[in-house]
Amino acid sequence: MSHTVLDSIALGYQPVWNRARQLAAVRLRVQVVQPDSVDAEHLLRVVGNDWPAAAPTLILSSDHTELILQALQCAPARNTWLELPGAFFEVPEHLVQLSAAVRAGHQLLRQADLSDLRGEVITPLDVRSLLTLGPEDVLQALRHAGDPDRPGGLPPGQIFAGIADRQLAGVCLDGAGAWGLLGWPDVDVLHAHRQQPMNSSARVIAQMLAAMDQDCSLDRLERLVRQDPVLVYRLLTKVNSAASGGRREIESLRHSLMMMGFGALARWLQEQQVGSERDVDLHPVRYAMVMRARLAQHLLDPGSAPDLRGEVYTTALFAQLDRLLYQPLGTLINKLPLSERLFDALLRGTGPYHPLLDVARVQGDPDTLHQLPAVCERHEMNLEHANRSLLRMLASSRDHAHALAPT
Repeated sequence: MSHTVLDSIALGYQPVWNRARQLAAVRLRVQVVQPDSVDAEHLLRVVGNDWPAAAPTLILSSDHTELILQALQCAPARNTWLELPGAFFEVPEHLVQLSAAVRAGHQLLRQADLSDLRGEVITPLDVRSLLTLGPEDVLQALRHAGDPDRPGGLPPGQIFAGIADRQLAGVCLDGAGAWGLLGWPDVDVLHAHRQQPMNSSARVIAQMLAAMDQDCSLDRLERLVRQDPVLVYRLLTKVNSAASGGRREIESLRHSLMMMGFGALARWLQEQQVGSERDVDLHPVRYAMVMRARLAQHLLDPGSAPDLRGEVYTTALFAQLDRLLYQPLGTLINKLPLSERLFDALLRGTGPYHPLLDVARVQGDPDTLHQLPAVCERHEMNLEHANRSLLRMLASSRDHAHALAPT
């Protein structure tokens, strides 16, 4: 018998984005590693005990039927939904069980293809659905996007999955009034900016300037700037360019802010505002990178020194910098006086930071979650530690997302 349910499962995550392009929920994928140790009550208790009221909604999702059936009979966890296959709502025996779970306080999410629900008059138990669009659904949605009665022919208030087209994402969120999108069409969004390197986020710059006007702490300022990989990169480049006259090079973000000073930083940020990036569709792209960087940081031992945590965060944040600046990653980071540990992790796939980035990568990709036990074993990391680290990161994700909410 396992000591804890967290060493018998593999946890991964997928963000759900709302109309404001902010984090609304997280789909927590649960892959059972040791079927004999399935314990839904323990899992819901672990999640419920550690889940702050202000945290994003958790959507508990698993292909393991026994785990889901067990969860339906347990006390509901705070701010947690249970995702179920649409077929469950078509079987009378299951529908009785689902009805009892709803009365007990469970929030259910029905997974289904939109085409299977066409013509449905009443949604069973009035639950929200996680819908996948087929090719015909996509064509119809784009063709009728301007229909004021039912934009795109899509049902409002639902979550849509697998949206790979930026225009379709807009139809779902802005036109049809979707509750959210599972995942984001980041490839298509970034393709629209392929002509030139991306500028820093206008929203992050505005938040930083507003915070400095209120005499914010250095911690608050560092937390804000870390939300934009491009701004972090340009700040480090700026500070080291100014320090090139014989002074020691600066590789720490916190040290960069201290060396620059609030006055010079404010002037530099005001210069960066000119031509800064205002496309709201880029926020999910950036924040997905932030979430992965925060997960890599949480995978460190909790008592790790702040400097080490900061360096791991920067390493993970820069892991996909080439996607934003359209230059080879090696070219970009070789322009900065960064530690050899960072170069090892990003360019050579070696060194002490590589395991943290590797585990965070697997947990953030539903297609590779099945690899997590083997990846943890290869890096001599406890599976329970990886799962707990993910839960700690997700529990505070809305705080970080809301730091960038429009003022």
